[in-house]
Amino acid sequence: MLKVRCQAVASVDVKGRLSLPAQLRRSLEVNRVNSLVLCCYRGAIWGWTPEDYERSVESRMEGLDPFAPDVVDFVHAVLAVTEEVDVDGAGRIRLPQELRDLAGITKDVRVFSVLDRIEVWDVDRWAQRFQAARDRSPALPGGQRELEP
Repeated sequence: MLKVRCQAVASVDVKGRLSLPAQLRRSLEVNRVNSLVLCCYRGAIWGWTPEDYERSVESRMEGLDPFAPDVVDFVHAVLAVTEEVDVDGAGRIRLPQELRDLAGITKDVRVFSVLDRIEVWDVDRWAQRFQAARDRSPALPGGQRELEP
């Protein structure tokens, strides 16, 4: 687990490379993590260390009926385009074109680390998602109820 919380605005270069935030680069280096597993989910690119991906995603698939329509749909829609990418010596990752297309990422992105993953959002898509989440959040003024402990 990365155990780092950060957020940053960044740009994806013409080759599809993204320079990770400094705090995240340091954590990857300290933990000797040389790659991230990326997929597109809910309008963004989500990334985990290989260990966290196995624990958070793959282990949750164990025991599910592989022929159940909802499982097949999830596998096809999310897991089929999952890709492991290297973190280069400069702390950059290559965002695969297919994932960039699915997430609507062209250049400017918002990158943040939360729980056991990072998320990479197109800046405009993130602004919409962030506002929608704030509008629905029960823990914020105007929300329906307070979060329970």
